[in-house]
Amino acid sequence: MGNGLEASSVAATLFSVALTINFAYLATAYFVGKRLSAFQAFVVSFLYVFGAGILTMSFAAMLNRGMEFASRLQEIDLDLFFLIRPSYVLAFNVLLALSIPVSLFFMYQIRRNPKLGGAST
Repeated sequence: MGNGLEASSVAATLFSVALTINFAYLATAYFVGKRLSAFQAFVVSFLYVFGAGILTMSFAAMLNRGMEFASRLQEIDLDLFFLIRPSYVLAFNVLLALSIPVSLFFMYQIRRNPKLGGAST
């Protein structure tokens, strides 16, 4: 990684990929969650948790690196202004981290309540 600006760009890409994976998991849960066997639901959920967890940790690392780079640049030139703040980093990390258990609970609700979901039985 060359510098913090590249790290921030990578963090933005990771956030987009994480949102895409979350949407894909939620769509899978909604449309076919009821029809999955217990083993299939476990495998899909395990892969989701693993992938989303890795993306969340990578996102946090890249965003923290970008924030560190921005603070070093501001030490050199006090007139520079960056939108990246520790509170923003925390908010985005919490959002991504909480999306994992919320999505798993959504799958659980779809599988337990036959009236929910988009798949017809």
